Amino acid sequence: MGRFAVGVVGCGSMGSALAEALILGGQRVLLAGGRGRTAAALAATLPGAHAVPPDVLARDSAIVFLATRLPVTRREVAPLLRGPLEGTAVVDLSNPEPADLRDPEYDSAGELVAELFPRSPVVKALNCVSASRLRAVAHGAPAPTVPIAGNDPAAKQCVSYLLERLGFDVADAGPLHTSKWIEALAALLRTLAEQEGLGDAVGFRLLRADMTANDQTGVRR
Repeated sequence: MGRFAVGVVGCGSMGSALAEALILGGQRVLLAGGRGRTAAALAATLPGAHAVPPDVLARDSAIVFLATRLPVTRREVAPLLRGPLEGTAVVDLSNPEPADLRDPEYDSAGELVAELFPRSPVVKALNCVSASRLRAVAHGAPAPTVPIAGNDPAAKQCVSYLLERLGFDVADAGPLHTSKWIEALAALLRTLAEQEGLGDAVGFRLLRADMTANDQTGVRR
């Protein structure tokens, strides 16, 4: 696939870590933040990142990551970018709070985001990885497995390609409705981290049948 522009909407801790990782992975990154100059401030610290208006990000990005909380995506991002992102793969990184899914029609944030962007292929990914773990992996630390879900094979292939370039092990969890299980996994990992005192860098590695019993690294042979 080569090098192409990747959009990151949201320049908080997760958006910042993702932008840094993508640049280290060789991608050109377009940033759009919220109110103020967050995107410009972040771009000034990351050679290879460019702060642009949201419509320019939507126009020029081959894929767009939403590093925003679900209420922000619902209230601010979707009304602004729903049209401009038509046909562009959208990656939802969010983990919903119970109040975010009060409508019984939605079992997951991934499905709700797909409803907000009906003409974009939506992929759920990276919600099980903290910003600190993402940044650590970008600098060579052991990588966890990232489960992804989506209904569009081409969009999932593109997301998998990017994540694998960043060093992650990617597991295809199937169609978008399995987002509820991926989001539940993120909640479980947070609980385990709290119980074990592991901080926010906890993750998991999927063991496959082609791994030997003595292989402790999680690297496929």
